[in-house]
Amino acid sequence: MKKILFMVAVAFAFTACNKCVECTHDDYEYETYNVNTGEYETHGDYIEEVCSDNFESKDDYKDYLDAMEDNDWECKSDFWN
Repeated sequence: MKKILFMVAVAFAFTACNKCVECTHDDYEYETYNVNTGEYETHGDYIEEVCSDNFESKDDYKDYLDAMEDNDWECKSDFWN
């Protein structure tokens, strides 16, 4: 029984793979304003997570990603994060 549950869990894990991607853009960074110094501080790239569950079809999802990549966003799988 434990083997069957383990195999189901592994199969579920692999079916959930690649449903989300992380997209970053070179021009967008997190910024905060420091009231003590009066300057803005940057804290790294802005990352937008795009998941296929938020779209009605795979075609809509792929079209959205293509449009983002056409606008200089770099999208990659967040499976290993």
